[in-house]
Amino acid sequence: MALIIGFLLVAALGIAHQFGLRGVRALKPNPNEAPQRAIAIAFLGLLALHMLEIVAFAAIYRGLLHWGALGSIGTGQEMDWGQLVYFSGMNFATLGYTQIETSGPIRLVSMMQSLGGFMVLTWSATFLYTVSERAWRE
Repeated sequence: MALIIGFLLVAALGIAHQFGLRGVRALKPNPNEAPQRAIAIAFLGLLALHMLEIVAFAAIYRGLLHWGALGSIGTGQEMDWGQLVYFSGMNFATLGYTQIETSGPIRLVSMMQSLGGFMVLTWSATFLYTVSERAWRE
């Protein structure tokens, strides 16, 4: 069950990320006309997009922990919002290397978030590289 939940969350992440990239693309100016601004807006847009994705996963972890059927994160005590955002962000950005232990099936959701984070971070890096390459073209 946890693996299916994780898979569905990563699928939703990918779909949402695609629309987020479209939004960033629409906000940034033409790299040929305003190269430095295009890079800065792309970077800041991606930063905001990734923060939204991290916060969304933190909210999902809160719901899953409240449900209680998938195990626990940390000491088993209720985690505050800051701890959930930290846990989600570390999973998202470092392939699951956190100082907070998970137990039970929720580990599979955490593992899937790490996979999804790796996928969308590399996707975003490619996007930013493309914007930069166009802006720096001589």
